[in-house]
Amino acid sequence: MARREAPQAYRRIQALMAARLAQQVLQVWRELMNPAKIDASWPAVRAALAPIVQQAREQSAALAQSSYLAARGDAGLPDDGFRPEGPLPLLVDRLEAALDVTGPVEFKRAIAAGKAPQQAMDAAAVRMVGSTQYLALEGGRQAMQRSIAADPQATGWSRVTDADPCAWCAMLASRGPVYKSAQTAGDPRQGGNRYHDHCACQAWPAFTHDEPFIGIAENLYDDWLRETRGRGGKHAVNAFRRWWESEGRAAYAAPARS
Repeated sequence: MARREAPQAYRRIQALMAARLAQQVLQVWRELMNPAKIDASWPAVRAALAPIVQQAREQSAALAQSSYLAARGDAGLPDDGFRPEGPLPLLVDRLEAALDVTGPVEFKRAIAAGKAPQQAMDAAAVRMVGSTQYLALEGGRQAMQRSIAADPQATGWSRVTDADPCAWCAMLASRGPVYKSAQTAGDPRQGGNRYHDHCACQAWPAFTHDEPFIGIAENLYDDWLRETRGRGGKHAVNAFRRWWESEGRAAYAAPARS
């Protein structure tokens, strides 16, 4: 695979894995959850969901590790024995708490807000899908970031997004390659390794100090400079967000920019 195509191909495969997870989560939620007996039916739902999320997390991490080695090879690096890092363990308490909050707690919150039972089921399902995808994709994201940090040959990383990111992700992608030795004080576009529910972004390793921008990042960089000229800190962030939400996002979704 061409080196310039690999980051987006990697992101798409991770997105497909997340989509499969969403289907599994929704199937369990709809088949096992009884909206008339939330507390009684929830333990079985949670017990069915937990291994599904753990397995997806392992698959995401394995893909990140194999892709990292492939990226090293595409960069022309010799096999020096480096092996990619794995993600941190997903603690059971953290997983169960995430499921509880986005499952029965969200359902009850929606009911208290006046929603019908089916509407509450749907609202909880959306939140649960976002949360479980986050935990699963975190496996690959952590494996990639930890490998970049541990690899003496890696110079940094780029944030790879799809063609329709939110304002926050578009802003972070606009930085292009971020180098481990770079001085970034004062740049409001920090937090490049932060993600959110329903986020499609991934990190991709850099092995030189003249890495190309990936996907739409180069155009985003020009947009960032134009929209934030004369501003700094949160004022720059807010200016870019306003532009993205008013016209930027629509422009990138158009056929000419997609």
